[in-house]
Amino acid sequence: MYVSILTHSFADGYNRDFERLFGGGLERYIYQLCQVIRSLGHTPQVHQLSYYDSFHRHIEEIEVFGYSYDPQRIPDAFEEMASQAKGPLIYASCIWHPLRYSPNSLGICHGINWDRPSIPSEVKQEVALSIQHALDHLETIVSVDSHFLTFCRAVCTFNDPQKIMLIPNAVDTHYFKPLESGIEETELEEHTLRKKTKNRRVHLHQSEEELESSDEDQPGRVRILFPRRISLERGIIPMMLSADYLLGLYPGLEIEFAGERVQGSTVGRAFEMWMKHHPHKARILSKSYLFNEMITAYHMADIVVVPTIFSEGTSYACLEAMSCGIPVVASNVGGLNDLIQDGFNGLLVSPEESHITAALCRLIDDEDLRLQLGKQARQTALSYDEEKWKSAWKKVLIPFLR
Repeated sequence: MYVSILTHSFADGYNRDFERLFGGGLERYIYQLCQVIRSLGHTPQVHQLSYYDSFHRHIEEIEVFGYSYDPQRIPDAFEEMASQAKGPLIYASCIWHPLRYSPNSLGICHGINWDRPSIPSEVKQEVALSIQHALDHLETIVSVDSHFLTFCRAVCTFNDPQKIMLIPNAVDTHYFKPLESGIEETELEEHTLRKKTKNRRVHLHQSEEELESSDEDQPGRVRILFPRRISLERGIIPMMLSADYLLGLYPGLEIEFAGERVQGSTVGRAFEMWMKHHPHKARILSKSYLFNEMITAYHMADIVVVPTIFSEGTSYACLEAMSCGIPVVASNVGGLNDLIQDGFNGLLVSPEESHITAALCRLIDDEDLRLQLGKQARQTALSYDEEKWKSAWKKVLIPFLR
């Protein structure tokens, strides 16, 4: 039996690269859900919106259909996808729009994305009506964080407590694990020695000339990793402002930006110009990793920062960093509050440049705190192992697919 997943993004429709998955959390979630569906003996299909042409592709054995659409008529686009889809339907995004749901369908909320303070109150009221509509017409809605569940309980009405199932995102804790756990990465051996060096704080405050005149891989380097899309909601602007200050203060600091960006977008162009003309551009790195390469980025990092300003579910990047035993500075937005307990397994701050910068300074200056938070982060991540996620989803899907 076919099972169709309807979504706004899966293959890279942003950059017209329909042969590959876009490297975001939503896309990875849908890919993993397809694997669970297949494990139950069914065939998944993905139907998605396309910002350009309609298309039909097979990506890693998943049949994908793309539909061109009018951005002002999202419900019409989803209705067209539903009319072409086979089997039971799972609405995997856009439930904040007034979609016309097919009977006996499932929905997924990947996090509240209408939590931007500047959105007019009347728009937020319309969103609340759309969510109520989803609750009235979908069999079940799976939420990836507690915030959507709380929103529905506070704003909407529904009688069945099981109407919304909380299934947080997950991480493969056997794959994403601390470097010291035995993962062999010869290219990281020197970095491992640096991470174990106790005199890093002295080297951090050497002059840039002293650092440049010595071996590039000497102890004293600290690397901050921003493993997010280069986009407004993921906090790229406060992160760039923070980087300006930190790179000037710490000559031994490197900052890596590891995430997708939409080519030609305003934010993407601004980021590229910022990097090109930055006075410390030699210590700014940028690379878009394949999923199976990201572990290298985490192992090269001493600190991970997740400075989301709105629209955040249970962040994969945060979970992966925690599972690798890396201390995380995260903003107190969306599902990040479910993951980080401030001062225990990371630092949780307001989504403002000054607060993000202060937390990063605290970790740069205190190696013992980094090690302590990283150890607790790893223990927390074990509670979010992906085998638990798969099991929870099977309990939802088995009765749904009968």
